[in-house]
Amino acid sequence: MVKTKFIGLIALVTLLGGPALAVDGVIEINQARALAGGVSSGDAAGFPVSLNSRAIYRLTSDLNVPLSTDGIYVDVDDVTIDLNGFNIVSSGGAFHDGINANIVKNLEVRNGTIRGFGRSAVFQVLPSQGWRIIGLRAISNGVLGLEREGTVNLIRNCLAQGHSSVGFRTGDGSLVEESIARSNGDVGLLMLGTVGYRGNVFTGNNGGDANPQVSGGLQLGSNVCGTDLVCP
Repeated sequence: MVKTKFIGLIALVTLLGGPALAVDGVIEINQARALAGGVSSGDAAGFPVSLNSRAIYRLTSDLNVPLSTDGIYVDVDDVTIDLNGFNIVSSGGAFHDGINANIVKNLEVRNGTIRGFGRSAVFQVLPSQGWRIIGLRAISNGVLGLEREGTVNLIRNCLAQGHSSVGFRTGDGSLVEESIARSNGDVGLLMLGTVGYRGNVFTGNNGGDANPQVSGGLQLGSNVCGTDLVCP
C-alpha cells in the first residue's frame, strides 16, 4: 500500500511539471524538458531555459535553440551547468547567447559545445564574478567565444574558434590556462586588468600569426602565440 502511494506521488509530481531529478539529485535538462518548461521555478515552456534555483543542472540531450533566442538564462548565484558532452546549438539570428546570465556569482559551465549563436557562447556582465568555464568548446558564434566582463574568473581547457571578434575576454583577477583560441577575427585572448595566462595556444587570430595574439595580462610560464613562445 505504501509503495503504491509513493509511485502515485511520483506520477503526480511529474504531471505537475516538477524538476526532473536524477538519482544523484542533479536536475536534468533535455530538449523535451526545455520545450515543456518547469526546469526550475518560473521556467516557462520553450527557450530560453530559465534557471532560478541554486542547483547542479545536467544536459541529457543536445539543445536545438530557435532563431534569435538565448539557450539558457541564469538568474541566481551558485549554479553549475554540466553539458555532459552534449551541444547547445542555435538556428541563427543576432545578439543572442548560448548561456546568458543576470548579475550572478559562482556560475560554472563545463564539458560540452556551444555553437552558432549571434553573440557569444557564454556571456557574463559586470559585476558578475567567480565564474568557472571548464572544458567548453565555443565554435562559430557571431562575435565572441567566451565573454567574461566580470572579475575573478577561471577559463580552463577551453576552445574558441571562428568568431568575428575575440576568442576569450575576461576581467581582473582571472586565470586562463590550457586553452586554445584559433581563427578569431580579433586577438585570441583579451584581458582586462591583472589576468594571468599559461599553457595556452593562440594561433591564426587577429588576421594571422604575424599580428598580436593576446592583449594585456601577465604571461605565467609558456604560451604559444603565433609562431612564438613569448606573447603577445
